[in-house]
Amino acid sequence: MPKVGVRKQEGETFESMLRRFKKLVGREGILNDYRRHLVYEKPSEIRKKREAMKWRKIRRKLQKMMEED
Repeated sequence: MPKVGVRKQEGETFESMLRRFKKLVGREGILNDYRRHLVYEKPSEIRKKREAMKWRKIRRKLQKMMEED
């Protein structure tokens, strides 16, 4: 698990320090990882979800191609 921390710099306000911390947490993907592990998901459910996302992406590409023509 990555450790993320920020130290207050000279003349820095709490708000700017908090903003830097949120950026670091977002870049590391900590919240996404937490949400993903919040509830157990069976491997078969994960596969189904990935497959559905793949087909959704394909449909969107096809729709864009049809609109361009």
